Amino acid sequence: MKYIEVSKKICIQDSVSPDMVKDSFIEKLRRVLDIEKEDGTLTRFTIHGTTGNLACLMRASRVVLSVDFRFENDVARILVSGHAQTAPSLVLTYVFLFTLVLLAGLLPGSIETSAESSGPADAMIFLIFGMFILYDVNKKLSEPSEMLESILCSLETEFG
Repeated sequence: MKYIEVSKKICIQDSVSPDMVKDSFIEKLRRVLDIEKEDGTLTRFTIHGTTGNLACLMRASRVVLSVDFRFENDVARILVSGHAQTAPSLVLTYVFLFTLVLLAGLLPGSIETSAESSGPADAMIFLIFGMFILYDVNKKLSEPSEMLESILCSLETEFG
């Protein structure tokens, strides 16, 4: 699980209403998240969604975000906090792939074809594969925070 906290202070024009800012934020968020559920009011709401692509049958992470809009005079403060968890489809995919590599590693000489038994090269393959899994999961869990930062910057450009 990775915690997400992003905030942005935007100096907005007089003609901009809070509804416009919220609608634009939700529209931009729908481009990067598959929003499953949205609860709350105009200034405070919660979003449940997933990242990743359904076309490849694997979701990267499940995201729960609590969004707080604060409007004072011509300044809007947007506070987003929440967390991202690894999606079950990603966990199952990596468990399946790791099991396949493990079974292939049980075959004698699977990596070193000239050897009759498994050796250090086989263990090194598992180590490298495990490091790749950790790196990829950490990268996929930090993507929502980066996406939110870019969304808030685009809101500042649009309404600032």
